[in-house]
Amino acid sequence: MNYEHTQNLANDLSNLLKDDSNSDVKIRVGKEQNIKEFKAHSIILSSRSIYFQKAFSEQWAKKEDGFFISSQPNISPKVFEILKNYIYLGKISVDNNEISLVDILIASDELGLLELYQQLEKRLLENESAWKLPKDFITLCQHDRLSSLYQVAVGLYLIEWGIKNTASLLNDDLTEWTPTYFTELEKTLHNCIPYIRFSQMSFRVFNELRKQYKNILPEDLVEDVIQYFSDPNSKPLLKNLPLRISVYPFDSKIINAKDAATIASWIGKKEGIPYRLKDIPFKFKLIYRASREGFNANKFHECCDNKGPTVVIIKVRNSGEIIGGYNPLDWRSIKMTKDKKSKRVISRPYIDHKRKTSNSFIFSLLSSTNGVIPKLSRVTSKKEAIIWCENKGPCFGLHDLWIPSSYSQSRSGTNTQKSYEKKVIDRETFDIEDYEVFQIIDKSYSPLNIIKRTFNFSVRMYKKMEKMDKKKMGMRSKEGFIFS
Repeated sequence: MNYEHTQNLANDLSNLLKDDSNSDVKIRVGKEQNIKEFKAHSIILSSRSIYFQKAFSEQWAKKEDGFFISSQPNISPKVFEILKNYIYLGKISVDNNEISLVDILIASDELGLLELYQQLEKRLLENESAWKLPKDFITLCQHDRLSSLYQVAVGLYLIEWGIKNTASLLNDDLTEWTPTYFTELEKTLHNCIPYIRFSQMSFRVFNELRKQYKNILPEDLVEDVIQYFSDPNSKPLLKNLPLRISVYPFDSKIINAKDAATIASWIGKKEGIPYRLKDIPFKFKLIYRASREGFNANKFHECCDNKGPTVVIIKVRNSGEIIGGYNPLDWRSIKMTKDKKSKRVISRPYIDHKRKTSNSFIFSLLSSTNGVIPKLSRVTSKKEAIIWCENKGPCFGLHDLWIPSSYSQSRSGTNTQKSYEKKVIDRETFDIEDYEVFQIIDKSYSPLNIIKRTFNFSVRMYKKMEKMDKKKMGMRSKEGFIFS
């Protein structure tokens, strides 16, 4: 007989949400005058959020007076209250007009609430009424995931969006514009322009935009950007000019962004010249560094299991060689369990579980110390392309590139050509100085796509409103935006 008391469970969790007497977490959210402290239960947070799961681990946890302490300055108190309800109850309700789904989308991304992020993203892409313009547009432009990417596209979409939302601009042919047209467009875009990172475009592209739209760009901003291109070490004069950061921020102690571009080209099976840094279609997210998390299989699986496609980067001791592999599948911990019906004693508790894929590969990269040319070796025997085992680190093929169970003592790896085209290092065993694992995230579901959707939606709305009575549908705000 089966009993189900899901409603009682929901009621108990609801009571737990309201009663913080047994809480063991303090979360400080917001900035400056808008800061609020929330209390919560670590067991609930860590079971629901990838971020909190890691934050409360022994290595990263910070405690004060018996409480785990977490600081979330990029999330407003009102948004976090919604997310806390979602974490405890699995429900989300947005009645506050000050909060948009984009605010919650960005916060859910920061806290690793993947399921909620995907649901919100889908709703925003499919439901035009879910947008709050122009606030959402500006929020997305400010988001860190766009801070170093797609700046030309963001700038162009923003300008086109402004043109379509300036009622007096009935002609988008710039050669026929009067100075008044540019003035009206500047009014529409006045609050948005500071969020375009012009300094991360090439000077040629910036100069073209400046020539075409010189009357809408503030003179002091133009001077600041030109000064930056003349002297990259100069300090910006404008406080609102976004900070300069790497064209492709990359957290690695072994490889650089150009190496990542090469690997990304192999993943995407791009022929010829590798991706330019700004065109890399994947995000390389560091999830494990052996020298930081620990040189043992348990730590590897704790950090890397069930994370989807990953790239492993290995630095060989004393040689300067850099080798690695790409796994388009998950990593998993597989352990042999004893068959209770059998009297046979299992002497080996672990089993190598073979996984099939035709898209994995191993490689070596250019080394500045020995001049080795990058080498790509794709899988030839796809039945055993990837090996899962609880007591081993990452394993490619039948010993083609393994970090076996013994590496916690000797930190050695093996390389025997069997399942891949060729060897990536000229010896069968090698010592490991350090290795890193990166989660590979496809950027096709990026904020840029949402910005595109915002722009297209705005254009359609404008065309509809042109045909309707302005008195019924809305009026122009002081900033020059149209609201329904």
